[in-house]
Amino acid sequence: MRKALSIFLLFLVVVTVLIPCVLLAAESAEAVPGADLAAVVLGYLPASWDGWVTLVVTLCAALSSMWSRPPDNANVVIRLLYTIVNAIGFNMGKARNADDQAARAAKL
Repeated sequence: MRKALSIFLLFLVVVTVLIPCVLLAAESAEAVPGADLAAVVLGYLPASWDGWVTLVVTLCAALSSMWSRPPDNANVVIRLLYTIVNAIGFNMGKARNADDQAARAAKL
């Protein structure tokens, strides 16, 4: 009984909400400005390779500044990903995070 009621309610929602929305969207002749979110996002992506390299390095640098160092017993994939993000973001040498420096000092 309960399963039949839930199926009926789902059918009711589809009939009363989704079908009219689809029909109204099909009737509209012109697109609403800003409705195509994918096109807007793709418009902000760089067009050249140097733009893509700059975007990736900037995102990795921002991520590595906020991502704390995983513990030594963490998953190998997480530690490898952390190392790759730090390398791509040029987070090494004097630019290392404080927890990286503390972990290195603790090992010595």
